[in-house]
Order: sequence, then structure tokens, then C-alpha cells
Amino acid sequence: MQDPYPKAEEAPREIKGLRQVSFSDLGEPVQAHSPTRSTESPGHFNTPRSAAGYNTQDGIPDTSLSEAQIVQQALHNGTFAQFMKPKFARAPIKEAGRVAYLGESSNLSLLVHDKHGGADVVHYPLPDSVKGSRAQLTELDDVEINILHQRGAFLLPPRALCDELVESFFTWVAPVVPVINRSRFMRRYKDNKNPPSLLLLQAMLLAGSRVCSNPQLMDANGSTTPAAMTFYKRAKALYDANYEDDRVAIVQALVLMGWYWEGPEDVTKNVFYYSRVATIVAQGSGMHRRQVFRPYSQARLIPTSVEGSQLSRPDKRLLKRIWWTLFTRDRSVAVALGRPMHINTDDSDVEMVSEEDFIEDDANGSAEYPPNPIHVRFFLQYVRLCEVMGLVLSQQYSVASKARRQNAIDLTHSDMALADWLQNCPKELLWEKSRHHFWSALLHANY
Repeated sequence: MQDPYPKAEEAPREIKGLRQVSFSDLGEPVQAHSPTRSTESPGHFNTPRSAAGYNTQDGIPDTSLSEAQIVQQALHNGTFAQFMKPKFARAPIKEAGRVAYLGESSNLSLLVHDKHGGADVVHYPLPDSVKGSRAQLTELDDVEINILHQRGAFLLPPRALCDELVESFFTWVAPVVPVINRSRFMRRYKDNKNPPSLLLLQAMLLAGSRVCSNPQLMDANGSTTPAAMTFYKRAKALYDANYEDDRVAIVQALVLMGWYWEGPEDVTKNVFYYSRVATIVAQGSGMHRRQVFRPYSQARLIPTSVEGSQLSRPDKRLLKRIWWTLFTRDRSVAVALGRPMHINTDDSDVEMVSEEDFIEDDANGSAEYPPNPIHVRFFLQYVRLCEVMGLVLSQQYSVASKARRQNAIDLTHSDMALADWLQNCPKELLWEKSRHHFWSALLHANY
């Protein structure tokens, strides 16, 4: 099996202005902000500029743009105008990660529908001019590149450890958050010429480190938290730098970045924060909306959305799994942390996820990694249980429910919903002390 990235001892190759990522011997991040000896006061060291605020002349924002920035700004300014062109408005969607969403209440959506008709259309392909930051890596300034290197964003653990982390992820994490097509990912993971998204891979290593028992990941106390922190900082640096421009990969990575949490006092680096950000990005791409056909003429139908598009069937199935994963994260995190729900089901019309959505066969044949039936049934039951969670939260724990006081009818409704879920849960996923099984126990704990 070929490594998708060069080994550490090989000379690093330059790709679009950045050093290619490599499997390192230790996978350690480069230390940032090393103190420098002061030239003004011998024997003392200058503290990093970030340690304090300074009023300086060079603190004035730069008001000039480079030629490349001027061109990019012109492209951005013309993006919305592209939506008004008939050829673009009727163009099929070909890439799952390059979809624009215009909700019905959007001013631009009203203009597009008024000009071209078809008020049911909400998904559009991104114009070719919108390439994303990753396509302009050569335009990243030295500061951005240095930050990525200092965070070790382009480093990966030794190949054997990396393989173990990926396997741990798919064994213990993916069944709860099935946001990745395993067969497709592993095909690219083994491909030196077409490796997977680096942002997504670092996020997977973060999640995998939480469930991997390899001693190389543990500190003196047997905790993997320091290792998880390293992977988190690498993924976050890539995310902050807008390194990835595929919106599906961004949503996938954001979901997994929630596996890192500094502590109960933290509100910007935990599962609640990242699940919400992932939902915002997904809604920005229209993953929360049912995909439909739009009639173009009486003679034929023109696909103008994700479902009625040129996307592959595995892509369509994956998008549905991603949305329902976001739904489960929203409900379960709200229950666990006592936070408000974010997803309003009245705003979404995506069909319920089904067993068929876990089939990853493509035009090349059967999937290399067929779905595990227990994992599939677990997630389907988990989604249904999260629906009940939402009902209980709104009827028993919302501010509105407190104002109207607890109603006996509401209590009965919640109890009946829970009882119905338990009664219809497949026998293999019903937890019993006499036959303990991890996935049934996890479902029972949520119940």
C-alpha cells in the first residue's frame, strides 16, 4: 500500500506554495512563538506580540489590495450576478461540495424566480469563478503559512499509528456520526496522487484518538487528551486558514472537531459550538432541504437540485446521512448540556434516513466496506430516539413550557412517545443485562 504523503526522511516537495504534508516520525507540532533575545535590553527576551496590545503606527489597517486580491474581489462581486443568467440558473449540480442555497425568502431568490420561474428551486451550483481559498494557496501570506507550519498542520503520525487511528474512528465513532463514505475515503487514503482532505483527516485523527488505546497516544496518566489537543489544533489551524473549500468536507470536519473539549467553562471549543457551526455551513449549502426536479419546458425536466442532479447516488445518500447526523447531534447535545435546540424541523423537509442510504456502491462496483447491519440499525433507532428527545425538550424543558406550566397532556404525550420508541426498537438493539452489547447499551443510556 502506498503512502498518500511522502515519508519524513524524503525531501519535502513544494505544492502551490506549501510544503506537502508528511507522515512524521513523532507527529509533533512545531513550537510556535519562541521568545527572541532583545536587542534593546541584553539578557532579556521579547515576549510574543500577542501577549499584549500595542498602539503602533503599523497597527493601521492596510488599505491597498494586491492585483490578485483586486481580481478576486471582482469575481466575488460578480458571483450573485451569475445566478441571474439563464444558463447558470438551469445548470445541473455536479459536485456535492459546491452547492449554493437560496431560501425562498431571499431577495436574490425572489429575483431569480421572477426571471426564470420555478419557485421550488433552492439549490444552485456554485459558479466556476468561486474557487475557494484552497485554489489560491499561492496567495496565502507568509504569516498564514507560518502559522500552519507552527501548528504542525501538515504533519501526520507514523503510518502504522495513523492507520490504527483511522480504523478506531470507523469502528467506534462513525456509527454514531456516519458522515463519511468509508469506501471512498479509504480509496483516497491509500492513493498517493489523490489523498483525502487534510482538514477532514486531521479531524478524524482527533476523534479516533479519543477511542484508540495505543500507548503512543497516552500521557503518564494514561490519558489521550494531549494527543487529541494536538490533532485539534492542527485541524483548527486548517479550518481558520480556509484551507479547505469543499463544503461537504468542511461540515464533516466540524462535526468531528466537537470531539475535543477543553473543559466545562469553555463555550467556543466544544461539541455544542462545533455542531452548531456545522449545521450553519450545511444549511448554507441547502443540506436541510428536500431535493426536487424543476420543470423547464413541457417536453422535459431539467435537474436543478441535489437529488435531481448529476451527483452520484452515493453522494446523494451521504448528504442525507450528514443532515440526519447533524439532527442527532443537535438533540443529544441539547439534552446533555441543557442548551437550546438549534434545528427547527419546520425548516427542513429532507426525507427520513433509511438503510438504503448506507449503501456506498458506485459505478466502479460494490463498496469495499459494506455497511455493518448493527451500525445501520443503531443509527436509525438513534435518529428516532432523538426525535423523541426534541419532543420532550420542547414540551418539558423549554422556556415556553415553563411559562404555560407543565400540562398533564404534554407529560402523557412524552411518555407515550418514549414507550412507542422502546416497543418498536429491534430486539438486537434492546439492552439486557444478561447479554450486554455496546451499541444497545449506548441506545439505552440515551433512552
